[in-house]
Amino acid sequence: MPLPDDFNEWEFLQDTVRRWHNKAVAKWFKNQEVNDVSTPKAALRHACTMKDEDTSTMTMMRLWLFEVTAGHAQALQAPIYGTPVQEYQRESKFRPQIKLYFKEPYDFEKHGDGTEQVRGEIGFRIMNKTADTISRADAVEYAREIKNEFATPPLIWKKGKFKCTYLDLENGYDLRLLCASKSEGISIVQSVLKILDKTYSDNNFQFIENTKEFPINPGTHRVYGRTVKKFRQRPTADVKFTHAQLIIPGQVKPVNLVAVGGRLRSVIEDVGVA
Repeated sequence: MPLPDDFNEWEFLQDTVRRWHNKAVAKWFKNQEVNDVSTPKAALRHACTMKDEDTSTMTMMRLWLFEVTAGHAQALQAPIYGTPVQEYQRESKFRPQIKLYFKEPYDFEKHGDGTEQVRGEIGFRIMNKTADTISRADAVEYAREIKNEFATPPLIWKKGKFKCTYLDLENGYDLRLLCASKSEGISIVQSVLKILDKTYSDNNFQFIENTKEFPINPGTHRVYGRTVKKFRQRPTADVKFTHAQLIIPGQVKPVNLVAVGGRLRSVIEDVGVA
């Protein structure tokens, strides 16, 4: 149906932003009183909460205060256990590596209660290159292949409870993928192989049947004095390709090959909004 004659774009935008933003604020500060500035946290909740009479500048300030200063945006990034790049590269010798990253699109109804977005990662080595021989021209070629196969449109990997492996160490592949079906596993492997123009072989592929039940909602448990959701094992979800990077030994920062929707800076191929 057409927009009403008296439709106001600013009022509509402000109302939509305010409604969704304040839901997140209420959840983040659920233990703090409303309309109270007697304590630092309560005052922060009040300052982060958008009001109907706010100007556009105030709306942006409250958004920035909540997401950046109060730390909400940082909390959306799950902590990752790892080793500093310098230390790992100091102790390791390996070939250049390409990593492909996937993420389940955010849905407020599904993830608004704290349920994590499912992620995926696929990595493989480039065995015919070393840190010394790999070049910018190589990176551009990899980026174009990844863009064509994974980013236009963004490839969707149907993750599930079945394990698929593809072992071809001579060509740098030791893939271990959780997929919804055997055909999905083969399809993803074939897409990965196309990046370096390698031939798929059934002899390298293995599909591992699994009859164990993995609950969609595993329940909750107590952690540090509060009730939190248990981790889901092998969740089933459609994860969408987000970006790809080239990791070169001896270079701390990866080379950003492809990104969807401006996710990365200084990227060789940015395909725009997904």
